[in-house]
Amino acid sequence: MKTIIICLLVIGVPDLVLGEEPAAPTDELALQKGDKNVISLGLKGGVGLPQLGSALDTTFCIHLEAAYQFPFWGSRLGLITSLGYTQPSATGTGSDPRLPGGEYTWETTQRQTTWDIGALVKVMERTSPWNIGMAVGARIVFLSTLTSGEAGDEAFGEHDERATIPGVFTGAQGEYRLGPGAVFLELSIGMSFQDLRTTGDLTAMELGILAGYRFSFAL
Repeated sequence: MKTIIICLLVIGVPDLVLGEEPAAPTDELALQKGDKNVISLGLKGGVGLPQLGSALDTTFCIHLEAAYQFPFWGSRLGLITSLGYTQPSATGTGSDPRLPGGEYTWETTQRQTTWDIGALVKVMERTSPWNIGMAVGARIVFLSTLTSGEAGDEAFGEHDERATIPGVFTGAQGEYRLGPGAVFLELSIGMSFQDLRTTGDLTAMELGILAGYRFSFAL
């Protein structure tokens, strides 16, 4: 009987005998490695260069973004969406013998409100102090194109053409954790497929150089 009791004690407490701690549950190990639901909210702004696909000039751009990262693979994968605004413009001259003086001037301003939604992937896991992220997805542009002109002292009036047009975007970010979130720099390219009376049928491209800060919450 004594032999049986001793054997049961040895079998029942192997961790104590060997000096080892019980293994952590799989879920706990995943959380320690950075596998959490992550929600981010950030603001970014900078310059837009629409000269890639049009005669529009350099302008400002500002975006409010939100992202969600899935609780696996170090929270590297996720979804991202952003709402942005930019307002490029252009001016020029032309000639027409039917007009007073044979010449005219024109001015165009595009008010672009953009909505992006796409996939996000990061190189390092969530707990890394620095990271590189890449995103790609669809874009919807709510566009208002204001055009005006004059010949001599006579104005043509202003024309406002509005449209909702599709597009795509892609971008890369480099970030560094600071405080409750991260500061980041971004290089992005946005494309929209315009078929308007004012601009004609063209694929407008804009290069964005932005900086911003995002707050992150791990759940």
